Amino acid sequence: MKKIRILTLAALLLPFIAGAQNSGDCMQLFNGRDLSDWRPDKPGSFEVINGELVTRSFGSGNDMYTIKQYGNFILRLEFLLSEVGNSGVFIRRDPSVPGSGFEVQLLAPWTPWRDDLHCTGSLYGHVAVSNRPDETTGRWYKMEISCDRNLVTVSINGEITTRADIDTVKSMEGKPFTGYIGLQGNHAEKENQFAKFRNICIIDLDTDPQYVIRGLHFRNEMARSQCINAAASLGAQIIQPLADLMADQDPVAQNGAKQALFDIAANASTAGYPSKEKKDVIKAIRKSIKASSSDITSDYLKWLAGLIRN
Repeated sequence: MKKIRILTLAALLLPFIAGAQNSGDCMQLFNGRDLSDWRPDKPGSFEVINGELVTRSFGSGNDMYTIKQYGNFILRLEFLLSEVGNSGVFIRRDPSVPGSGFEVQLLAPWTPWRDDLHCTGSLYGHVAVSNRPDETTGRWYKMEISCDRNLVTVSINGEITTRADIDTVKSMEGKPFTGYIGLQGNHAEKENQFAKFRNICIIDLDTDPQYVIRGLHFRNEMARSQCINAAASLGAQIIQPLADLMADQDPVAQNGAKQALFDIAANASTAGYPSKEKKDVIKAIRKSIKASSSDITSDYLKWLAGLIRN
């Protein structure tokens, strides 16, 4: 099969994603010392050895997940499989909800059930690889997974294996647009086999206000709902862009901006909300009131300011 060389991320993805990559570092998800950023299903199922995460179990039910949930992101990691290795990377998954999220497969060539829908780099059982990667065991590979709302891209060693628009995949209909990132324990039913991981980091696209703002135009209701939640979590820094969006000609974006502004104000009015962040929200709302040329927007912002004080 002809290899498809991956372009630079700036050329491959949309411009605002490239901007997010250029403006922020890839945040470490594994510190090389312990599992402080992770929650294992079972104690002892993973072990840190010489700065690497190593599976210490076999069979199902031995996975682990990030403490934080993620929606839109670029995940980078390195993996190595033993001769009988069967693992994966879970995306947008809630382990308490069966069938949620999806898995990027990692599978050594020991099993006969290795078609393009279930091999390394595939979206397991949903989207087959279009470019089969090298599957030699005992060797480190670099993997990058990009989740850009409904678009998912997987590459291994700089070559795209899978590109998918999940809106067009029937089996992924209704999948959430946010969830935990997970690493699967070794599912091969044989002891003393393993998967290893290292250099795990993430670029969280939902921390970029401009990326979030663009998402409010999406017609996919679940993607837009995730975007509203992301906007609410950004607080004061996204109030002005949201206020500006209320003047947009797109009623879907207008309503999304209005809801996000309300959620920010509601969060700031709750007991226990950090006082400094509360002051920042009020300050940003007042600044947006002065900058607004719309009476409708200005009146709404004034109402929100009063909601916080009360």
